[in-house]
Amino acid sequence: MSTYNKTKFYWLQLKEDFFDDDAIQWLEEQQPKGKEYALFYLKLCLKSLKTNGILIRSVGNFLIPYDNKKLAELTKTDFDTVTIAMELLKKIGLIQLLDNGEIYISQLENLIGSKSIGAFKKEQQRMLKDKGGQLSTECPPKIEIEQEKELEIEQEKELEIEQEKELEIDNNIALPVPTLPSKKDLQIQYEKEFNKLWEYYPNKKGKDQAKNKYILARKQGTTYEEVSQGLKNYLNYIKLENIELKYIKHGSTWFNQKCWNDDYKITNSSTKKNDEQWALLKGVYDGTIKVN
Repeated sequence: MSTYNKTKFYWLQLKEDFFDDDAIQWLEEQQPKGKEYALFYLKLCLKSLKTNGILIRSVGNFLIPYDNKKLAELTKTDFDTVTIAMELLKKIGLIQLLDNGEIYISQLENLIGSKSIGAFKKEQQRMLKDKGGQLSTECPPKIEIEQEKELEIEQEKELEIEQEKELEIDNNIALPVPTLPSKKDLQIQYEKEFNKLWEYYPNKKGKDQAKNKYILARKQGTTYEEVSQGLKNYLNYIKLENIELKYIKHGSTWFNQKCWNDDYKITNSSTKKNDEQWALLKGVYDGTIKVN
């Protein structure tokens, strides 16, 4: 069922040639009460202004169509006049009976004028100012206090909604929500880091244990850079001290004991760099691993 905005008032707009329209002229020519039929049509238009040309009765939860008797009461028109006028209006298409019993006045949408009460009041204020403080001669419609309150509440709600939208837009632009990697993503990252370190560790025994200890250390706050720098120091120590493989710590032991924190003191007097060894170690101490 059509509804209307309680914060607006409505009026019927008739063009100067309204009564020159073929349909209206034909209606007025009908006997025995042509002009009363036209007047009845105008009354139906006025009664349906607020519902966009739809007429139907709302009784509780039910919609009940108007019969001719109720239309006569509604428009204060003789019953016989209503009966003949309804048939004529349907015949020339000025009204239609819809499937649910609604009476639809098809031309009304071209005849409706409306204005919000707030806009009318502002217009009246401008007219008062333009006339040097004298009240307008136009008679304003009755504006009930309840309607004014409803209008103010509605305007405040619309303002709040607009402000919330603006805030959302600003937040979307200036304050993007950071996305944190999932536990699965972190696990993959740590495993790739370990595999790169393990590639350069000389005594490859206890890989699984070593990997688990490395991942645990990373979760506890140890950085990849700390471990890779410690491994670089240990490999440099092995090279300069000429330590045999059987004396190099197992990989599981080195990672379990967090040997990247050890201080590897060089006692061998030889400090000559081995270019080949340094090239081998380059991938370890170049910097952070980037995961694609």
